[in-house]
Amino acid sequence: MRVVLITVLAFLAVQYSAQGQESLIADIMNVAPVTVKADETTMEANEDYQEEFTEQKEKVDELFKKHSEKFADEVKELIERYNKVLAKAIEQDVKNEKQAVATRVNALSMSLIRSKKDVLVQFNNNLVSQIRSLPKSLRDDKEEELETATKEYQEAIDTEFKANQQVLKAFKAAEHLTTDMEEG
Repeated sequence: MRVVLITVLAFLAVQYSAQGQESLIADIMNVAPVTVKADETTMEANEDYQEEFTEQKEKVDELFKKHSEKFADEVKELIERYNKVLAKAIEQDVKNEKQAVATRVNALSMSLIRSKKDVLVQFNNNLVSQIRSLPKSLRDDKEEELETATKEYQEAIDTEFKANQQVLKAFKAAEHLTTDMEEG
């Protein structure tokens, strides 16, 4: 019994002194951060990366515009052909052509999205390799910057796709050929 009591008291004494030391250590270990000024190499690497980032974003914008213009031109051709069929006013031909146009525009819209996503993947891959060559002090910020830019582009692609689908839905729902039952 005496051994148990001595063991418990020894344990409590060690526990109490350890708690006191933690507080002492915490105060000693509280060191203020120091900001290190970036050296010339880091500054140069940052400038080089920023130039590359800007160039890559311009390239993405240019390719997005090119793909969008191609899409719009192809849809314009389909609508021109549809209008020619519509002008003949043969109901079954109009119905068939409208379905063909809707199917083709949907396929073109999917292709546009795929093309833009491919551009975005290439953009991301190019810049990730650039980021890996940067000094460690710059990597986290640049990765976050790339993630933000990629997310913005992705959201724009998704928004455009949804808008195209709404227009296509409205096209399908519209009655383009009406019959005039008025007696003259």
